[in-house]
This record gives sequence, C-alpha cells and structure tokens, in this order.
Amino acid sequence: MKMLKQAGWIILFSGAAVACSNVTTLIAAGKHYQEYQDYRSLQKVVDMIELGADTALVRDVLGEPIDMGFDYRYTLDSVGPKGCVVGAVFHIDEQGKIDQKWIDEICE
Repeated sequence: MKMLKQAGWIILFSGAAVACSNVTTLIAAGKHYQEYQDYRSLQKVVDMIELGADTALVRDVLGEPIDMGFDYRYTLDSVGPKGCVVGAVFHIDEQGKIDQKWIDEICE
C-alpha cells in the first residue's frame, strides 16, 4: 500500500518531470537510502527529483528530513574533506517547491 501511495505522489507532483519508467527506480533509491543512509542511493534521488517538485514528493521518497524551514536536509554517516557532514539539500521556494538541490558537505 505504501508503494502505491509513493507512486501516486510521484506521478501527481512530478508530472512529466519523472517518467513513469523511472518511478520504480526513484522509489527503490529512496527506500535504499532510508534503510542504509548511503551516498549512492541519495545521489540517485537528488538526480531524479526535478526542480519544481513538491516537498511532499521529497518527504515521501526519502522520509522525514531535517527541516530547516527553507530547505530539507538528508545526511549521511560520513564527513567530507572539510570535516563537515555530507548530505543532500533541497531548497524550498515560497510556493513550497524545490528550486535548488545538491549533495555535498553541509558546512553550516
């Protein structure tokens, strides 16, 4: 049932941004990240979620974020060369849509 809910959110909020053939890949990468907190699956999700996607899609695929109010953060259990935690950041615009995204060290 949860898989159907996730697929519904993906189709509803991403429209043409994520082709139907990629829905399974996106869901699988999100589940893998939630279970293992690994770089590869998080990178795959960052790459696949298009700018303009609704924050509900990000939450549904990756789970509950570190919600900073202006962005969502998903971290890994590792640090980069600067000694900062590595993770993904999804910046949220005034309409609640993703307008920037990246995966790197989060030094703040």
